[in-house]
Amino acid sequence: MKFEKTINLTAYEVEYIDQRQPKPRTVHRETVVLDGGKLSALERLGMRPAGYLAQQFERSGYTVATIRRGETINAHVDLAELWDKTRKEIELQQVVAAAARLGGGSDAVE
Repeated sequence: MKFEKTINLTAYEVEYIDQRQPKPRTVHRETVVLDGGKLSALERLGMRPAGYLAQQFERSGYTVATIRRGETINAHVDLAELWDKTRKEIELQQVVAAAARLGGGSDAVE
């Protein structure tokens, strides 16, 4: 049985300035992707995505110059496949961490 979910993703291009830099300051660009759940939550709170993004950047000490809405895509995700990949990734991380712990002690013993 296949369980699939469609995830709506919307990109926003944020141009911001770090006021801590000496003049002339560089305009930085970053693409931020919000999913449909985040957009829906913002709407219920009466916030626009641009206002939310500006707030997040300003909280980090930046001045936002512009925010442009970009492309919106729908991603179809097979949840069972995602579960398997995630579980395998976690298992791999655990093996690597265990090998690092064992490897760290072998240098002292010779």
